[in-house]
Amino acid sequence: MGIFDVQINKKIKLKKTNKDLFEFLKKQLLKNKDYENEITREELSIKKSHINTLLKYNLSAKIVTNKKESTLQVDAELQDTLIIAIVIILAIILTYGLGVILVVGFVYYQKVVATKYLNSLIENYQTIN
Repeated sequence: MGIFDVQINKKIKLKKTNKDLFEFLKKQLLKNKDYENEITREELSIKKSHINTLLKYNLSAKIVTNKKESTLQVDAELQDTLIIAIVIILAIILTYGLGVILVVGFVYYQKVVATKYLNSLIENYQTIN
């Protein structure tokens, strides 16, 4: 995982099946957009989606079940790294390096927004069900 990737591990109580949780997350994340996605028995993966951000992430959600409790592991890997690298190079050339602070700050802010949004989705699922 990189510095700008999102990783969440939360203990969750499933009242229904894994597929129900994955369908809820898929419905909330896609919002009538057509991203490549796949749901298996224990994993949801969505490719190049905007998680309430301007940057794209590859999202993977897994449920790890122990005897008494389940843990939801959400990993979101940043996909716009080439564009960010080009913008950083331009910031170095055009602003003598001061623009890099703005670019890195923006990308970190996008990570914070994605993390808060995913946490709120998980909390909403637990309160609804």
